[in-house]
Amino acid sequence: MKSILVPTDFSDEAGYALDLARQLAIAHNASIHLLHIVEQPGSHYLTAISGGPQENLDNVYVLRLIERVKVQLQTTANKLAGEGIEATFKIKIGNPFKHISAQIKSEDYDLIVMGTMGISGINEVIVGSNTEKVIRHANSPVITLKNAINLHHIKDIVLTVNYYELDENLADHIKIVQDLFTAKVHLVTINTPSNFVIQRDVTRALGSFVEKYKIPHSTINIYSDITEEEGILHFAEDHKADAIAMATHGRTGLSHLLAGSLTEDMVNHSVLPVMTFPLKKSKEKT
Repeated sequence: MKSILVPTDFSDEAGYALDLARQLAIAHNASIHLLHIVEQPGSHYLTAISGGPQENLDNVYVLRLIERVKVQLQTTANKLAGEGIEATFKIKIGNPFKHISAQIKSEDYDLIVMGTMGISGINEVIVGSNTEKVIRHANSPVITLKNAINLHHIKDIVLTVNYYELDENLADHIKIVQDLFTAKVHLVTINTPSNFVIQRDVTRALGSFVEKYKIPHSTINIYSDITEEEGILHFAEDHKADAIAMATHGRTGLSHLLAGSLTEDMVNHSVLPVMTFPLKKSKEKT
């Protein structure tokens, strides 16, 4: 791992994300890249060169805000440099999700670390969150967290798997998770009434997968519950897990609305840090 992106809005949760990124950067000799998005008031833009008094007031407000943010980011970068961490920062103006997505596409980050407050109820349906959107579109692993985390305290990670998606791509991601945290990974398939699987088949498939790809420090499990989300949370609680890891298929648009997203539900509802990674289709041999 060489580079970590940390979008920040200077909230407590963003501070927790930065601290975890700092610990990971020290452990893996990686650089940290801070990104702050200044959201414009109303529909007015800093680039406007004409208009009424309100636009001028908005421009002054944004300019002063940028100067204040620049000082905060420079101070943070200097502190990281004092710990031997290469650190850079950028300030963008506009929509947070669009700028974070553009930054992810323009640079080849190995990891994205973000703080999230989590939402529930009707707000979860209507409001959504920039964190969820980033997870859905990111081509790099994303770690989200709500609380302060000590890297060395992450010893047991629950990693949910579907026994019909056991391939080299998944194995590579599991090894990345293990390398990041030096932790034992508990591979688990959740058995639900609506998606019933035969325990014997799952156990055999997971056993063969672990053996074929030589995945160390792991256990194989099948856990029954009413829903997949509840199963993951209850399994993590029963095994006193320190984090949850899972794949995302990057559904967008109508398919996302119809199918929903288990990863986004976990990010919203889990008190544990959640690491998501994009599962890509295996490349055909030529």
